[in-house]
Amino acid sequence: MSKDYNDSFIVTFWERIFYYLSKISIFYWVRKIAKNKGYFLVDAWVLGNILLSFLAVVSTYYINSRFKAIFWIILIYGVLRVFEIIVYQVNVLFFDRIRTKKNKREYKIKSVTRTIILLLHNFVEIMLWYSVMMICLLKIGGNFPDDSSVWDFIRANILNVTIFNADEIEQIAGSKNSTIANLIFFENITGLFMTLLCLARFINLLPPVESEEEM
Repeated sequence: MSKDYNDSFIVTFWERIFYYLSKISIFYWVRKIAKNKGYFLVDAWVLGNILLSFLAVVSTYYINSRFKAIFWIILIYGVLRVFEIIVYQVNVLFFDRIRTKKNKREYKIKSVTRTIILLLHNFVEIMLWYSVMMICLLKIGGNFPDDSSVWDFIRANILNVTIFNADEIEQIAGSKNSTIANLIFFENITGLFMTLLCLARFINLLPPVESEEEM
């Protein structure tokens, strides 16, 4: 059969890429080992990781800068977790429905409300992991500012992810720190994706609520 070069291939192309990227995921292997595809494991994973990200912010702030191996381990996990969230959200947003239909099954989600709550958990977790990354990078680089509190790091990264305001990060790390400048860039891209695409997409699906005037 000859190939029709008038057909579009871009959706299939990116669907395959994100299918394989989803395998570079800690949770993918957790589910495979646990042989569990239920909702409880997903909810527990999200809640557990948001708690872990908060504990990581506090612990990395107070751990002595000499223990660089610890910072590298936590930094790598944080990067993998943010990567996992982004890939997962892209799959949910664009490709899971397509894969389900290819397998001749009906595509359904458990609940729109649940999906948005989990998405908000992911959003907060990303802010915390970026705070962890910033602390780790500064301590590994040997230029950690002792006059900044834990909350200063968290607040600076929340502002950068949500409203793209990097002023506080630059005040803490210095505007000439190229590593932190790259971190700021990735934070902005992540915040743009999570806010404009994911939240806008799923909040629009919330069931309408009748008002007293309408009734």
